Amino acid sequence: MESKWLMRVLFTLFLLEGLWCRGCWDEERTALLQLKPFFTKSWQLMRNWERGKQTSDCCQWEGVECNSATGRVITLNLNYSSSEEFDGYWRSSYSFMELENVYLNASLFLPFVELKSLHLAEYGIAGCIEHEGFERLSKLRNLEILDLSYNRLNNSILSSLSELPSLKSLYLADNEFEASNHANGKIVHFFT
Repeated sequence: MESKWLMRVLFTLFLLEGLWCRGCWDEERTALLQLKPFFTKSWQLMRNWERGKQTSDCCQWEGVECNSATGRVITLNLNYSSSEEFDGYWRSSYSFMELENVYLNASLFLPFVELKSLHLAEYGIAGCIEHEGFERLSKLRNLEILDLSYNRLNNSILSSLSELPSLKSLYLADNEFEASNHANGKIVHFFT
C-alpha cells in the first residue's frame, strides 16, 4: 500500500516537473542566435544574446517575451534600438536615407510556434529574399501583431501580408506604399 502511494507521489512530481517552465526552448534559443547576424542594427538590444553571457534563458533576453507556462517565445521586439526618448516622444537618431536596403528571410521566424507579436520597425527592410517572404509567416497561427513601420516596403508585399490568418494589427507607417490599400480583395489597414 505504501509503495503505491509513493509511486503516485513520484508520478505527480514527474508531471508537475514537465509543466514547470525553466526557461526557453533550445530550438528557440538557437533560432534567436541565428537571427542576430541579420539584425546587426540592434546590437545594443542583442548584446546579451550569446551563450555564456548573463543567462542562457532566452526568456530573460532583452526584446524577448515568453509564455510563462510553456516557455515558448510569444513576443519578439527587434525594433532598431538607436532611438532615444525626448520630451515623452521617441526620436530616432538615424536618417532614413542612411539605411541600406535589407531583404528579410521570414522563414527565420518559423521556430517560434507561439509567436503573437513581431516588431521589425526601422530596419530599411525593402522586401524579402525570394521564396522566403512574409507569406511564410502564415504558418505562425498565433501571430496577431506585426510591426513593419519605418521601412522601405512597397505594394509588392501586400498580397503576402493578407495571407496571415490570425493577424489583428499590422503597422506599416512610413513605408513606400502607393495609394492602393487593397491586397487580393482584403483591406490592409495602415496604422500610424
